[in-house]
Amino acid sequence: MDIYVQATVGICSEYKSAPDAEKSEVSVVIAPLKVTSEVESKLAIANGCNLWRSCHNAGCWYSLAAREMKKARPGK
Repeated sequence: MDIYVQATVGICSEYKSAPDAEKSEVSVVIAPLKVTSEVESKLAIANGCNLWRSCHNAGCWYSLAAREMKKARPGK
């Protein structure tokens, strides 16, 4: 079986350049970072955004702000 994964270029309308900044539209690249397989018939693909470090939108799955928020609230 062959599996092909590739990056996707698109527009993010949820980007925040600072914690108190308004959301703006920017070009982003969402790319596969890691493929894991715990069961032979199931693959898990972890994706990432090229602006994850600079985005301060805590509601975005990819942003560093969301990761920091998750660390601040363990167990949730």
